[in-house]
Amino acid sequence: MEEIVYHTNYRLENEYWWFVARNEIVKTLILQKTDIPQGSYIIDIGCGTGGFSEKISHLYNPVCLDTSNLAIEYCQKRGLKYAFQSTVEEFDFAQFPIKAAIMLDVIEHIEDDIGIMKQVYDKLPNGAWFITTVPAYQSLWSRHDEIHQHYRRYNRLDFNNLLRQVGFNIVYSSYFNTLLFAPAVLKRYIDKLTGAEKKQNEPVENVPPIVNKVFKNVFLLEKFLLGKIIFPFGLSIITIARKYK
Repeated sequence: MEEIVYHTNYRLENEYWWFVARNEIVKTLILQKTDIPQGSYIIDIGCGTGGFSEKISHLYNPVCLDTSNLAIEYCQKRGLKYAFQSTVEEFDFAQFPIKAAIMLDVIEHIEDDIGIMKQVYDKLPNGAWFITTVPAYQSLWSRHDEIHQHYRRYNRLDFNNLLRQVGFNIVYSSYFNTLLFAPAVLKRYIDKLTGAEKKQNEPVENVPPIVNKVFKNVFLLEKFLLGKIIFPFGLSIITIARKYK
């Protein structure tokens, strides 16, 4: 990603509605749907500036992995103990007793998506968990995807089939960011029709504080529903899978 994305994410990750709600939802589902013991080592692949790793650091020992030196510098600035600049292929997973791998909104940045899934599968020990989130629906492709250098968006069936192809067992999967789906889709189509989309150059769209609070609270409502139900649509997909040989 471009450097401005890392700078912006670090500045906003603890307060911007999307980051705050997504990270809380993922943490909640890990606690609900996995049996990862507290204190376990979890590798955060494509960790970015380390916002999620910092959030779970009171529960687990996060190992931050990113190809960007700037991302690792921000992780260290957060006080995260284990932060490494490396690819999945080059990193020695065996130096930690890894119980899970996480890739939050990372796979869409990688051209060979099934290749990276296979690398993670091969590196993880038997019984380890794999928690992923990706953006949903190629039809919702927008300027935002271009700024963030995405290759694609997914539907849930196709994404989970890729995970199964490399050997993972799907434990739970759902669309999410569903409650805000209608206004988000409407805004994207209006921006395309009016040409406003072409003027968007910021990696994170600025919103007034009151809107940020409303969006955060609405999105956070989903943490009470996810795990109990499967949303049939949404702006994102979350899948919790496990490696069994």
